[in-house]
Amino acid sequence: MRAALILMVALLVVAPAVAGTIDAAKPDETALRYYAGQHQRTRVEAEAERLRRRYPGWQPPADIWTARAGGEDEDGLWDLLAAGRDADLGTTLAARAKAEPGWKPSAALQAALAARALRQSCLSLAKAGRWAELAIFAAGRRSDIEAADAEVVWAAAEAYGRTERQGQALDLLRAVLTAGRFGPEERRVSLLRAMQILPMKEVDRLAALGPARDLDAIHVDLIRGRIGAVLHDEVDQSVPPEDLFVFQAYAETAPDPDQAALVAWLAFRRHDLPTALTWFKRAIARGGDAMVAHGLAHTLRLLGLRRDAEDVAYAWREPLVNNTLLFIDLLEAELTKEDAPAIEPDRLKRYAEVTLATASGEGAQALAWYAYNRCQFDTALSWFRRAVAWFPKEATVYGYALSLRRMHQERVFLDVVNRYDGLFPRVVGLLFQPTVSRPMPCEGAPVRVTRAVTGPASGYLDLASSSGAAKNGRVPQPDEVIAIRAPAPPVIRRGDFPVAVLMENDLRSAPTNGPVAETRWSDRPRGRPPTIARRVPGVGPMPYERYGFSLLPAWNGAEQASQPGAAESPAPRGTLWADEHAAPADGPARAQAQVPPVPDRGVPATTGSLGAPQAMRNQIVREKAP
Repeated sequence: MRAALILMVALLVVAPAVAGTIDAAKPDETALRYYAGQHQRTRVEAEAERLRRRYPGWQPPADIWTARAGGEDEDGLWDLLAAGRDADLGTTLAARAKAEPGWKPSAALQAALAARALRQSCLSLAKAGRWAELAIFAAGRRSDIEAADAEVVWAAAEAYGRTERQGQALDLLRAVLTAGRFGPEERRVSLLRAMQILPMKEVDRLAALGPARDLDAIHVDLIRGRIGAVLHDEVDQSVPPEDLFVFQAYAETAPDPDQAALVAWLAFRRHDLPTALTWFKRAIARGGDAMVAHGLAHTLRLLGLRRDAEDVAYAWREPLVNNTLLFIDLLEAELTKEDAPAIEPDRLKRYAEVTLATASGEGAQALAWYAYNRCQFDTALSWFRRAVAWFPKEATVYGYALSLRRMHQERVFLDVVNRYDGLFPRVVGLLFQPTVSRPMPCEGAPVRVTRAVTGPASGYLDLASSSGAAKNGRVPQPDEVIAIRAPAPPVIRRGDFPVAVLMENDLRSAPTNGPVAETRWSDRPRGRPPTIARRVPGVGPMPYERYGFSLLPAWNGAEQASQPGAAESPAPRGTLWADEHAAPADGPARAQAQVPPVPDRGVPATTGSLGAPQAMRNQIVREKAP
């Protein structure tokens, strides 16, 4: 930037001396002679062709390759310019203009100085990543940019593309490519640079502006761009079979794993799973990253090789969190089956380790359900307690309550039911189910042993062996799992944490004789916590409402149970979600935002029940009394 500023100062000093010396009626041969002085034959031919189109009958000078761009007294100046010594050149120009009052630099030298200053400004902004400034600068110097060299044009086009001005980038590249200044190599590079900032359909339009034979060297690159466009859902983009065959032949020998990965992802998108599996394996063998492993794991999952997919996701869990989530989901589907097959201890242990390391509520509830269905109720209770803390959805709280009942912890069971009163009907419904004495299938029944994977050389534990069946299916307690080394806890002042807090459910309120109003916790009456819940908007009726018991009004005044549930109902009026998704005021109707329903996982049938809390039963009796 400093050299460019010096050149601009020099231009301001000498500009008055050369103003008006260029005859606009005659061709300006400045650029032509400058390129000839630099021995750039391709640019000389392109500039000569441009001048012929603008000035019919014009022919290049006979001394174009022998004459210097300026006079003899400018030899030293041109040498400095050619050597890139911009600071020295600017100082010399200023000193000479001051020492020789009548001296005038040639128009060719002045044009070369301006081109060099423009180049320095554009490339320095691009190197610094100041794309917004470069885009504004290029917009104000459009004609100079179009006449500049290829690197300046590419920098300006990239600035347009990075600042969401793809239309201006396309216009600039189209104007330059149609001007005839670029040779075949510069044209090919222009298309490659355009692929980074423009949609592929626009790149194809630019490619059609010149001879097709010039594109032979970048044919594979153009196919790669079309594959990327298909994977990014660009409209009207496809990869013809003949092009795919060419790229597969290239990727077959390319050491870069990304080339094989592109073929794999395209096959995966087309649901050609065997082909995707082959190319994903090839990409991994050549050093593919965790995202390639993610694609491999999903391909194995869709092919039914869930155990192999589980191993791949586990091996690549740390570099990419997507693989961790996939690992949790894969085994969770088996663990949450009511009649789940026996699973090796090593698999359960590593699953528990990942669950604890990531605080996964889904993983904890999966281990809990597996332990519960195998009558390991103490272990199930430990995992359910963590699952409720990490992700308290209804199915998880339901399993937690079942485990508490099985462990005969009636007081804690009633506390859990009351805590979610008004929110999870299924949990409260446990109070109203008849007592069932029929034992669970796992109580007194032999453990069913199955092989997780069959086939030669699987490398997995043989569950049918006597040594593997003894401990098979036992879920480790959280305390038994090898703890993941965690960083040292931060220093916290004793007065900051922990402090005593009210553990009351925010959905509850104190009973009053008049209309219920929201109050601060500090304003609420002290004493025994209330046992009557407030209605939660979007949640269906509670099981005890069929006895005539009514919940207190919700925070928004609703008194009736809403159907459908919260996941399918519109957002309440006045909330940010409703305001952001409302239709315009002059529209036909104000649209209510919809949240897509989340499918709930199946849970095993319940056995046994306990009575409702005494306060609830008394309330029901009072309201049903004549």
